[in-house]
Formats: sequence, structure tokens, C-alpha cells
Amino acid sequence: MASHDAPLRPMPFLPVMVAVVLVVLLGGGAAMWLLGVWSPPPQAALAAERFRLDRIKTALTVAAGLAAGVTLLMTLRRQALSERAQRFAESDALEQRTTTLYVAAAGQLGSDKAAVRLAGLYALERLGQDNPKLRQTVVDVWCAYLRMPYIPPVEVLRGNLKQPPEHPSDDTEVPDAKAEAERREELQVRLTAQRLLAAHLRRTQTDTDETAYWIDARGNRMTIDLVGAVLVKLSLTSCEIEQGDLSGAQFHGDADLSGAQFHGNADLGGAQFHGDAYLSDAQFHGNADLGGAQFHGDADLGGAQFHGDAYLRGAQLHGDADLGGAQFHGDANLSDAQFHGDAYLSEVQLHGDAYLSEVQFHGDADLGGAQFHGDANLVAAQFHGDAYLRGAQFHGDAGLREAQFGHGVDLSEARAMPAAELPSGWVLSSSTPGAELLREVIRAKDHEGASPAGQRKTAAHGAGAPADAT
Repeated sequence: MASHDAPLRPMPFLPVMVAVVLVVLLGGGAAMWLLGVWSPPPQAALAAERFRLDRIKTALTVAAGLAAGVTLLMTLRRQALSERAQRFAESDALEQRTTTLYVAAAGQLGSDKAAVRLAGLYALERLGQDNPKLRQTVVDVWCAYLRMPYIPPVEVLRGNLKQPPEHPSDDTEVPDAKAEAERREELQVRLTAQRLLAAHLRRTQTDTDETAYWIDARGNRMTIDLVGAVLVKLSLTSCEIEQGDLSGAQFHGDADLSGAQFHGNADLGGAQFHGDAYLSDAQFHGNADLGGAQFHGDADLGGAQFHGDAYLRGAQLHGDADLGGAQFHGDANLSDAQFHGDAYLSEVQLHGDAYLSEVQFHGDADLGGAQFHGDANLVAAQFHGDAYLRGAQFHGDAGLREAQFGHGVDLSEARAMPAAELPSGWVLSSSTPGAELLREVIRAKDHEGASPAGQRKTAAHGAGAPADAT
């Protein structure tokens, strides 16, 4: 709390009275000593009479000085109280003015005119720049505005890669020209709100304005709440966010969150990405929830880092999915996820346990060079296209029981611990004698009467140590 914000307090009674009594006693004692009350009678009356007048003068001077000191002390105290009262009044007036401006700016967002709403957004931005204590409040207002119900213009909806049933198709006529015009005007307001939000969440090394990247008065990063928000062409590239809740949000057009950093938890569960989604090199320092998210376009998570647990259970990826080089430092749950396009998980690093049970890869699945440092659960996973596991490393328990491979499987240089649970027709054979307890090469069982799919698996291995025949 600043000194001018501290509450004014009256001078305490007891300390003041003690100080006054001490001044009186000390002053009286000094005067009596100077007057010679405690001094022995002088030997010579003439000498005593000569110094008495001097002592009286000195005593009066000391008393006057003490009185002046007390008066000066009280004057200084009154002056300090007056100055603090003035500063308090000025601070209170500034707070009232700020509150008035905030209420006026927030009220502009409720106007039926787009220009007035735009003015309200910029007025809130100025308040946030000048008042760090209000920055999180301004961000909350922007997010609340974006959470308001909204239907984008028809041309935006037609640009979606996959249209929900309630959205118009290409041959649908515009129902109301006036309503469409209002939607286009509102779209400009919402795009401005998104740009302002991103501008103050993005930290760049070339920024010369210290207020460009917002932190509050206590040095905390901003938190965003966009639950169920309707967002069009959202770009949060390289933004730094404390916590972000975008669960159930509707992303129309491409959504770019590449390089974004979520220092707390990030919730995108149930979000709908109607265009392509870019989350490459994004960093999730807390837990990341993308469970049930719908990616209707391509999903780029290449090089993303998940420092907490990553939850993608039941996610639907209708386009191609790129998780190449992604790092999962916590547990990764992709159970029941559906990869309808090609899935690239090459060189992915899974340091915690990996749950991919009943995951379905409808296109080709590339897990080449993937590192499973914890336990890997791929029980009942389904690979409908080609599966590339060349060089994959299973350092923990590998559960591949009941996994189904519909096409060719490339298992060259793939390694797993001896405790691996393999699909029917697969066995482990050592590539290096004496290294059986460390890791083994996964081989398909080659025997008479093998199915064509089994023959394709065997052919995909290439040269190497032969598979066990038992």
C-alpha cells in the first residue's frame, strides 16, 4: 500500500500526554537547577546575586526553546496530516474518475451502434494501460464480450470445412440483408476485441512500450475465460497466458495458437475447430485438456510441449494430424481418439505413461522414432491404414494386446521390453545376443497358413534377426 493510500489516523492520546509530561518535567528540572534550588548556599552573597540573574535568563531561554520545540512538533504533525489528507483526496478523486471512465466505456459496449462499441473497446484499453490494477478486469470484460451469443455472417459459415446442420450451405440464400449487415459490423467489433486481447498477451523482444504486454499490479500474467465463445480467425501466436479456459469455444476460420505459452492449466475440452488449427511449438506448463475437441481441418501440434498431463481422450481429428516431435512430460491420454486423416507422431517423446487404448487411425499412422519412456497402453488400438513404427522405442511396459493392423506394418528397428503384450501372431526375437533383458525387436510371427495381412507385416520388417517360430 502506498503512503498516500494508508488510512489517516489521529495522534494517539497516551504517547502525546507522556511526551508533554516529560517535556514539562525536564524543563522544570532544568530551570530549578539553573536557578540554584538544589545548589548549596553560596559562600558569598554578592556572587550569588550576580549569577542569579544570568540563571533566570538562561532558564527562561530554555523554557522558551522547549515550548517552541513542542509547538514546532505539533505544527509539523498538522502539516503532515494535511498533506496526507490532500494526497488521499487526490487519490480518491482519481479512483472515482477512473471508475466513472470504466463504467462509461463498459456501457458503450452495450450500444446498438458498432462504432460506439469500438470506441468502448479502445477506451477500456487506455484504462488498462494507465492502471495496472484494472488490466485483468479489462481482459475479463473483453472476454465476456466475446462470450456473448453471436452468429457469424453467412460467408464465414460457408468457409467452414465442415458445417453443422444449423449452418447454411453454399446454395442457401441470405435470409435477411439487414441482419447480415449487422452481423458483419459486429464481426469487425469482435475482431478488434480479439486483436486487442492478443496484443496485450504477446511479449516480443522488439516492444519499446512497456505497457504492450500486460501484467497486473502484482506482476501476474493475464488469465482468459473464453468458455463457449464464438471466435473468428483467432490468432494468439506467441502469447503468454497464465491460465486459459477455451472449453466449448467455436473457432471459425483458421485458429493460430502456435508458440503460445499457457503457464497454468489450459482447457480446450469440447472446442470446435471449423478450420485448420495451428498449435505448433505451443507450451503447456500446466495440464492441457483437449478431450472431446473436434478438429474439422488439419491439426498441427508439431513440436508442442506438454509439461503437465495432456488429455485428448475422445478427440476427433478429421483432417491430417501432426504431432511430430511433440513432447509429453506428463501422462498422455489419447484413448478413444479418432484420427480420420493421416497421423504423424514421428519422433514424439512420451516421458510419462501413454494411454492410446481403442484409438483409431483411419489413415496412415507414422510413429517412427517415437519414444515411450513410461508404460504404453495401445490395447485394442486400430490401425486401418499403414502403420510405421520403425525405430519406435518402448522403454516401459508395452500393451499392444488386441491391437489391429489392417495394412502393412513397418517395425524395423522397433524395440520393446520383454514384458510387452503383443498382438496375435507377433513375437519378440533378440537382435543382439545377451540383450534380451534390455530391449527386443518386435517381429511378426511367420508361419505356414499366415493370413495375407500377416504376410504383409512380415515383409515390412526388412532384413534382420529372424522371428521366433514358437
